[in-house]
Amino acid sequence: MGVSVSGSVSGIKDVTIATSRKGEPNWSYIPSAGKSNKSKAEFTSEIKELAKKAALSTNKTESEYISRQVLQLRTEYLSDVAPDRKMLYQQAKNAMKNQNNNPKCRGIGELTLLDFLEAADGRGSSLAEKRFALAGGGTLTCPILTTGGYGAVIECQGVKALSNTGNGWSYEMTPAELAKKDEFYSIYWTEYRSVKNSVGEEISELPDYLEEKPSFDRKA
Repeated sequence: MGVSVSGSVSGIKDVTIATSRKGEPNWSYIPSAGKSNKSKAEFTSEIKELAKKAALSTNKTESEYISRQVLQLRTEYLSDVAPDRKMLYQQAKNAMKNQNNNPKCRGIGELTLLDFLEAADGRGSSLAEKRFALAGGGTLTCPILTTGGYGAVIECQGVKALSNTGNGWSYEMTPAELAKKDEFYSIYWTEYRSVKNSVGEEISELPDYLEEKPSFDRKA
């Protein structure tokens, strides 16, 4: 299943891609360090409410809308244990900006990291052979893509915290995020099943984004 929200969030079962129309990571779906103002009780209430709506929904369009709300709420839920992906992304942009001697913007607005990588392509020095150290313990590498040009892989805490190798921005979860994700879906699934049972419906299969598949283990 694929959906489009201010860009794209492809493959809701293993949500690996979240890119805005401008080519930046879509932070509505990619967790980054920060403290939510919501209490645990408020989060639990919101998770249960979405689970109830999903369990009672019979309309595909509505179900996909609820799915996106679930993913956005999950992003917020993970923020207190997530790496500072926004900071890492900005640091990677700065590293490429310095590498390219600050190329002029070709359009309106700020250049994206991919713009800087595109500007570096064909300049003679192979970025693929370099590792750029980022503050906070992250590293940036720029693999050569089969389609030409460079991609970007930002590693932190032993995972690919943020990467784009030609198919949009994706991320892997850290162990702390995985544990928090399991906590989130435990609340969600318990309520979902309770509502289905209360209306006498059998659950033939989980919603796509709740399927317990190996692809969920490392990718968001």
